[in-house]
Amino acid sequence: MRRPRTTLSVNRKIETITGERSAWHFRPHYHAGDELVRITAGRARLRLPHAFRDVQAGDTVVVPAGTVHRFEPVDAEGWAFTSDFILRGDAADTRPVTRDDERLVTRAIELLTRREGLRSDPEGLASACHVSSGHLARTFQRVTGTGLHNFHVLLVLQKAKALLRDGAPLAAAAFDSGFYDQAHLTREFVRTYGFTPKAFKLAWSDPSKTG
Repeated sequence: MRRPRTTLSVNRKIETITGERSAWHFRPHYHAGDELVRITAGRARLRLPHAFRDVQAGDTVVVPAGTVHRFEPVDAEGWAFTSDFILRGDAADTRPVTRDDERLVTRAIELLTRREGLRSDPEGLASACHVSSGHLARTFQRVTGTGLHNFHVLLVLQKAKALLRDGAPLAAAAFDSGFYDQAHLTREFVRTYGFTPKAFKLAWSDPSKTG
């Protein structure tokens, strides 16, 4: 069975991803810039931390930078899309600090960004935040819509994308961002975005070769 295809292009520093119709089901993730999603065929469900919204062909949705979300199919027919990503720096630093839960999550994210690898160490994080690991895990899930380790992977993916945009070799980007090796980076990249880090690097190094 042929695997559904996505294509990536870059124009004036805006990433554009086009996915042909399929039962796309992405992991919970966020982007460093706002995402403008146009549904071009079928129906999909956008899941946010505290709500969901069904969208269909002709609809356009804006997902703000830093918002953990995922799209999933509504039926077996699947859906097709085009997404534009407008870069504006690291969204993790812009999360609001207005309530105790949000302060706790912001502190945990700050600590995660300092780690050199993908060892999330929830017990150590909880101790540094002066709460129990269970309380931290529940609060993090409730505020962000995803778990600590998954969010940690997303942070490391953002580092890898920044390195690849700057021209780093794939193996170096994998190691320097915190993945075990290039194969690990590729698996997480495809699982999250639907295309390989090699395709991403090519799109930024030579836009004429994308598509």
